[in-house]
Amino acid sequence: MSAKVSGSDAGRVFRIRLPASPYPGLRPFEKDEWPIYFGRERMADAVVGGILKNRVLVLHGDSGCGKSSLVRAAVLPKLEQENARGSLCWRTCIALPGQAPLWNLAEELARIDGDQPDPEQVRQFRRALNFRAGAPAAIAELLKTSADGLHVCILIDQFEELFEYARRNGPGEARLLTDFLLALHASPPDGLYCVLTMRSEFIGTCGRYAGLAELVNATQYLLPRMDHDDLQRAICEPATLYGGTVSRELALRLIADTATEQDQLPLIQHGLMLMHRRLVDDNPEVTAIPLPETGEAGGTIPARSAHPAWRLGLHDYPKEGGLAGLLSMHADALMQDAQKRFPPAAESVRVVEELFRALTEINAEGQALRRPRTLRDLIAVTGGDEVRLRGIIDLYRSEGASLLRPYGSAPLELTERIDIGHEALIRCWRRLGGDQKDGWLFREFRSGMLWRALLVQAESFEAEPSNVLPPIATEEREQWIRQRNPAWAERYGGGWERVKSLLAASAAAREQLRRQEQRTRWLKGLGAAGVVLAIFLAFALWQWFQAEEELKFARQQFEVANAARQQSEDLKRKSVEAQEELTRSLADLDAAIKQKENTSRALEQLRRQLEEQVKRSASKPAPPDTRAVGPRVYIQIAAENQRRGASALEKYLERIRLASGRVNVPGIQLVKSAPKGAVLRCYRTIECDNEGRRLVAAVNRVLLSTKLELEDLSGRYGDSAQIGQLHFEIWFPEGEVVVREEAQAQ
Repeated sequence: MSAKVSGSDAGRVFRIRLPASPYPGLRPFEKDEWPIYFGRERMADAVVGGILKNRVLVLHGDSGCGKSSLVRAAVLPKLEQENARGSLCWRTCIALPGQAPLWNLAEELARIDGDQPDPEQVRQFRRALNFRAGAPAAIAELLKTSADGLHVCILIDQFEELFEYARRNGPGEARLLTDFLLALHASPPDGLYCVLTMRSEFIGTCGRYAGLAELVNATQYLLPRMDHDDLQRAICEPATLYGGTVSRELALRLIADTATEQDQLPLIQHGLMLMHRRLVDDNPEVTAIPLPETGEAGGTIPARSAHPAWRLGLHDYPKEGGLAGLLSMHADALMQDAQKRFPPAAESVRVVEELFRALTEINAEGQALRRPRTLRDLIAVTGGDEVRLRGIIDLYRSEGASLLRPYGSAPLELTERIDIGHEALIRCWRRLGGDQKDGWLFREFRSGMLWRALLVQAESFEAEPSNVLPPIATEEREQWIRQRNPAWAERYGGGWERVKSLLAASAAAREQLRRQEQRTRWLKGLGAAGVVLAIFLAFALWQWFQAEEELKFARQQFEVANAARQQSEDLKRKSVEAQEELTRSLADLDAAIKQKENTSRALEQLRRQLEEQVKRSASKPAPPDTRAVGPRVYIQIAAENQRRGASALEKYLERIRLASGRVNVPGIQLVKSAPKGAVLRCYRTIECDNEGRRLVAAVNRVLLSTKLELEDLSGRYGDSAQIGQLHFEIWFPEGEVVVREEAQAQ
C-alpha cells in the first residue's frame, strides 16, 4: 500500500455521484453522501484539527444532534480528499461496538480497502487488540502505516453501546478497547488516528474505566448546535443539486417548529425526504436521476437543468402535528402497508407491536433506549412466522423509510442484529413511545415489572405451596400470559415453567374455593327454607287451636240452650224469647262448624303450599350478606392519569373492616383544584382520633407514590348538618398514584 495517491485512488476519492434523494431521512448521512451534506463545515474543520493534534477525539452531544452524520459525511471525506490533493493516502473505516466490539472493529480494519475481509486477517487484528498498551503499534504494523506512509482514521460510532455490552457481558472487551484508545493517545504510532461519537449523557459512565475519564477530558469536542444560517443551508442547498428549491418560508417554518426539539436535525431531514418523495410521486416528470459519476477533483457539482424545476413550499408542510407527527404518521403508514401485504391484518399489527417492543427498553434513569436483537431472537420473541416478520422488517428498513437497520434490501441472516434507526422514532412515534400512558414501550415496561413480580410469587410458592395467587389475579394473569412466550420471558429473568406452575396451582385453588362457596350457598338456602317452613307450621297450628276453642264454646252454648228449653214448660210466656235464643245459638253453631271445615281446608291447602315452598327454597341462593357499613371514604383525584392507582386503592379500602363497620368507597371524583399534599380529611373530633388515624395508617401501608396526612376539619365543620357521620375524604395532588402490587392482588 503506497503512501502516495495513485490516479485510480484519486478518482475514487473525488468521484461524485449524487444519492437518489437530496435528503437521507431519519438515518445518518453516509460517507458517500458528502455532496449533499451542508452547514457544518466549520465544525468539521475543528474536529479534523482535534484528530490530527490528539490522535484520539471524543465527539459527544445530545441524541439527534448529528454526531454520526458530521463524522461520516464531512470529517472522513475531508481527511481523504484534502490530503489526497497533497498526494497523501488516507483510509477510513467505521465500526460500531454492538454485541462484539473487538470483532466488529477487527472486521472493519481488515476491509479498510473496501474488499471482503480475509478471515485470517480479521483474526490477526483481533489478536492485536488483546495487547492492551501494545495494541496501537500492533495494528499499525498490520496496516503497514509506518512502512507505506499510510494514514488510517477509525470511527467508532455510537461508543455508548460499549457500556451496554459491558453491563450484559462483563467488562473484559470494554477494558481492552479503552486500553487501546488510551495507548493510542499516549504513545501513537505513525499514521493511526481514532474518533469516537457518544451521547453526552454517557460521559459520566466513562469514569468507571481507568484512565478513560482523563482521555475524554483531554480530547473531547462537544458538538454545538447549528446556527440559523447553517440550518438554512442544510435545508435549501441539497435541493439545488437536483434542479429544485425549498422556499425560504418553509425553511424558516422547519427551523422554528423544531427549535426546542431534541431531534431537530433528523426530524428536518426526515420531513424533507417525505415532502420531496410526495412531490415526486405526484409529479413523475420531476423524478430525479442521480448525477453520473465524474472523476473531476475539486470541481463543483453542475446544476441539473435537464430536469423540470420543482419547489417545496409551506403548502407541502403538514397542517397538524409538525415534523414529529409526520414521522409518527409515516410509521403508521408502514404498519398499514404491512397489514395489506401480510394478512391477516390483526396478526401483522401484533407482530409489529411485539417487534418494536423487543427493540426498545427503558433504563434505570427512565431513558428510552434502543435494544438491538438478532433476527433469530426476534422470530422467537414475536412468536410469528419468519416470512411475515422478515417482510415487516424489510418495510421499515427500506430506502425511503430507514426506520430500522441494517438499512437497505439485502437479505438478512438469522444472526443479523436488527436495531431502531434513530431514537427519534421512539420519542415521536405515538404508538411506540410518544404516548407515555399506553405506548408500546411503556406497555413492555409494565409487562416486565409484572413478570418479575410473578417470579417473586413463584419463589414464595415453591417455598410454601399454599402461597398462590388470589382468584381475580389468577384470571387476569392467565389471560395476560397467553400473549407471551418463553423466549420473551428470558428478557426478564426467564422462569417460564416456574410461573406456569404457579398459575396452574392458583387455578386449582380457585376452583376448589368456588366449589366450597357453592356448597356454602346451598346450605344457607336450605337453612333459610327450614326457617320459613317452621314459621308457616307455627301459624297453621295457632289457627287450628283457635278453631278448636271456638267449637268448644259453641257446644257449651248449645247445652245451656237445651237445658233451658226443658225447664221452660212453666214459663210459657217466655217460650217465644227462648225459641229465638235457641235459633240464634243453632245459627252460631252452624257458623262455627262451617268455620272449622273452612279452617281444615285452609290447613290442607297450606300444607301443600309449604311442601312446594320447601322444594323451591332448596334451590334458591342464599340471601345477600348484609353487613354493617362503616366509614364512607370519598376519593378525590387531580388528574385522569391517577384513576388507575385510585381504583386499586378503592378496591383495597373496601376490603378493610374497622370497629365501626366495613369501609365503603362511594366513588372516585376528578376535581379541578387539589391540595399541595395528599390528605385524609375528617370532620368530627372523635372520628378523626379513631377511624381517621386507622384509615391513614392502612392507606400509607400500600401507597408508594405519596403518603397521606390527617387533616382535622372538625373545628370548621363539626356542627354542620350537611356532613353525615363517619364521612371521610382522600385528596390527591397532581402526580402518579402508585399502590403496592401485593395490595392490588389481595
